[in-house]
Amino acid sequence: MSAYSDPEALYTHARQVLPGGVSATARMNAAIGRPFYIRRGDGAYVEDLQGNRYVDMCISHGASLLGHNHPAIVGAVQQALDLGIICSYETEHQIDLAARLTEIIPCAEQVRFAGSGTEAMMHALRLARTATGRELLIKFEGHFHGYADVLNYSWAPPLEAAGLPAHPRTYPESAGMPAALTETILVVPFNDPPALEAAFAAHGEQIAALVLEPVNYDSGCILPEPGFLVLCRSLCDRYGAVLLFDEVLTAFRMHLAGGQGWSGITPDLAVLGKALGAGLPISALVGRCTVMRHLRPEGTSELSGTYLAHLTAVLAAQAAIDTYAQPSFYPRLAEQCEFFYSNFERVIAESGVRLRLQYIGPRFGLYFGLEEPVTNYRSAARQNRAMLATFVAGCIRRGAYFHLAAHHGFSGVHDRAALALALEAIEGALEDVRLAHPA
Repeated sequence: MSAYSDPEALYTHARQVLPGGVSATARMNAAIGRPFYIRRGDGAYVEDLQGNRYVDMCISHGASLLGHNHPAIVGAVQQALDLGIICSYETEHQIDLAARLTEIIPCAEQVRFAGSGTEAMMHALRLARTATGRELLIKFEGHFHGYADVLNYSWAPPLEAAGLPAHPRTYPESAGMPAALTETILVVPFNDPPALEAAFAAHGEQIAALVLEPVNYDSGCILPEPGFLVLCRSLCDRYGAVLLFDEVLTAFRMHLAGGQGWSGITPDLAVLGKALGAGLPISALVGRCTVMRHLRPEGTSELSGTYLAHLTAVLAAQAAIDTYAQPSFYPRLAEQCEFFYSNFERVIAESGVRLRLQYIGPRFGLYFGLEEPVTNYRSAARQNRAMLATFVAGCIRRGAYFHLAAHHGFSGVHDRAALALALEAIEGALEDVRLAHPA
């Protein structure tokens, strides 16, 4: 039982010992003016400090694809504890997990583990530069690749500081980043073939890697236009650049083989995260042997750390993949997606609120004030965030936890009863939006 039952009192205390009162910036929920404090999670639900239950529509920002407290994950962690909380040693289990990933992820001929998506992406970029002998990186505006200085650009730039739509400015997303690093990043609009082709034509011999989310969940949910990923693959082949998929969010989301299995496009390198550990901190850098062999101790590119491939997370990842691989997992998930999204679309239509819903798998984006398809960051940034904040606060009051963020979703253990409760909250929250933001 928590020593606190008043979230405001807890937040007051938190601000004395944590900068801004949070352990991570993204845990602040601006829709309620503080973090959302929970004392327990179980299945599709979380409980707040007072024991109130909420359908979780954040689900650890997508990490807990098996919900909270899944018995397979709990059992895996207990197995790791029984083995002695092994840290910074190699065991058979890291090898087994790596071998399993090579069986199911198309580009994964070899595997190296890390602790977070940010960490793995940082190492992936350094590896790509080592393998090619080049330094320039192309990324897409609106795509998020972690907080490392080398990649923390232009994932949510203010439009007034973002530059021209066809030629986005390389916008640093944090203070304290060396100005010289902007010369190593070229930002291109997503789903714009002429802009991408022009970037390669102008800089092809300098480009180490093209990095992207195969589905741009970090701008809500923006799918690649037909043929766009094929173009990405062909340009990298033509100019000798590494194609790097950031699958921190797409891995295992809609297909056992992630965005690669869903799209049919195989990159040279990929980073897997979030759902890989089903709530435990683990990521993986996977790729072709010709690139991966540049990692030390075989090559000269560094990737190491005391806590990498910690056995608690490794065994949890094995258990998670075993669950995802069950024949019923994705068909059942598809049924839940059909039920939820069809009813969500109906509720939107009946509400009269201008709202665009875009989705693939159990993760979706909401674009208030928009109705036309959202195909890139600039169109996503035109949404009405005040309407979104009203919606999020309204859902929370009605027992469905949404975070004020670009993307939302549910897990493989959200059943129809949980999703129906979420839809009831959504319906009421849309009425709040209609009243607070009349057209």
